[in-house]
Formats: sequence, C-alpha cells, structure tokens
Amino acid sequence: MNRILFFIFILCISSNVFGQAEFNTKFRPIKPQTTTVKPKDKKDIPPPTNLPKLNIPKIVAPNVLKETNIFGTKPTPNNAFEIGTPENHFSMTPKNKFEHKLGDVYQEKMTKDLEKTMVREGLKEDLSSLDRRDRYLGDYKTKSEFLMVKYRDYIQIDGDLINVYLNDKLIQSQLYLYSQLDEFKIPLGMGINNIEFVVASQGTSGGNTAEIHVIDDKAKPMTNEYWNNLALGTRIKLLVIKE
Repeated sequence: MNRILFFIFILCISSNVFGQAEFNTKFRPIKPQTTTVKPKDKKDIPPPTNLPKLNIPKIVAPNVLKETNIFGTKPTPNNAFEIGTPENHFSMTPKNKFEHKLGDVYQEKMTKDLEKTMVREGLKEDLSSLDRRDRYLGDYKTKSEFLMVKYRDYIQIDGDLINVYLNDKLIQSQLYLYSQLDEFKIPLGMGINNIEFVVASQGTSGGNTAEIHVIDDKAKPMTNEYWNNLALGTRIKLLVIKE
C-alpha cells in the first residue's frame, strides 16, 4: 500500500515540473555573442622603455670635389657626355681625348711592337741605339794607282748620305745610298793617303746603314764595312800608303 502511494506522489511531481517549463511566459533565452573584439592598433602599443641604446655612427656621403685621391690631387668634374662611362673614372691606360675607336688606344703600342719586329728582322733601322763612335780601320800598303769604292744602303732606303775626304779634302759630297751598289774612284798619290768616310745624313728611320767595299785596281778587297746605325757626323778612317 505504501509503495502505491509513493508511486502516485512521484507522478504528481513530474507532471508539475513539465507543466511549468511549457507554460512559463517569463523565460527569455540569452542570445549568442556575435561581435568580434577589435585588435589593438600597433600605434596604441607604447614602445618599451628599457631597451639598451645603440651607438650607430652617422653615415655621410663623401664629397668627391673636396676629397683627394691616392695621388694627393683633387678630381675635377667632367661634364663630357659619354654613353656607358662614368664622368669621373680612373684608368691605368693612357687616354687620347681625340680617340673615337677602341683600337686607337692600342695603336701606338702595336706600332712600337711592329717597329721592334722589323728591326729584329733587319727590315728597319733602330733609332734607339745610334752608334756615335769614330773608327780607325788601320793602314794598308799598295802599289795601286787608285782605289775603287762601292757603296749602298743595305737595309732601308730612307735618305742616308755620306761624304768622302782624301787628305782632309772633300772629294765626294752627299753620296745618296740606294739599294744597288754604286761606285767611284779615289786616286792615290805617293806616300800617305788619309781616306775618311763621314756620315752626312742618317736618314729618316734610324742611323746610317751604309755598306762600303774598298778594293784596289787589281780587284783585290782591302776592307768591307757594314755600318750599323751610325749617327750623324760619325767618321770612318783608313790609311793607305802607296809604295
């Protein structure tokens, strides 16, 4: 009997609870939050005050018109318009302000190298090594009535000239040296005949390069000379004694 009454009591309480939830008009549900929190602007965040101070040197661009270079000279502004070339630049290559082609820079060097090659091959005279020494070829005895002198320029025909003296008297003046051998006679007197060849011109491309052959009237060679870059005024002497 008691169990039946307890069961009825439980049913009454359950029906009352469900009835209040359905018919209660004062209940207001809470809406879900839909707004987002706006992040703080970086400007609003104050910088830290406890950071160490950095000693950074001030960077200043150099004044190229006041500073000196490695040679101790001040550069001057160059307002020339050159495509692809800075206004002020340093180069170890000598420049010609009138050059217009790249090959002009090396033209002078190539010319010097070509001249050295021609000198080495015997095609040109070397102006840098002029010989200024006078020479004495010795004394000769002969019974000839005259001597025959044959001469020419054996390298380059460039205006080489010689003078010939006999006993300090000019007997041949301004003999031009061609590529072929020319000749002339020197009459001999009894006793001493002092013969002297003097460089009257060394030409336009170096020293005098005469080739000289002296023979007697029997075609016997007396001396053969090849002058190697003799300077102007150089003297070549020989003494001929006629018996």
